[in-house]
Amino acid sequence: MVKKRVILSFPAALTEQALTYHLVKDYDLVINILRAKITPGEEGRLVMELSNSSEAVTDKGLEYLKSHGVIVEELGHELNIDRDLCIDCGA
Repeated sequence: MVKKRVILSFPAALTEQALTYHLVKDYDLVINILRAKITPGEEGRLVMELSNSSEAVTDKGLEYLKSHGVIVEELGHELNIDRDLCIDCGA
């Protein structure tokens, strides 16, 4: 199983569209939402893990998001949060 962790930044115009639904339905991706802040009419931010048996399918799903104006940042490492130092800035 290929897993990728990504940060998705949605422009305000896209927050009411069902883009993550299409990742599941059209690209057969399993999604695990790690953190989300999406408010209709405002910018949204979503941190999630995508998994599928094929890296090419996962990449096609990410290209789908990019083609709709979502900014996709891949995380190359595990997130470790020190709760004693964290100020919940969203980074």
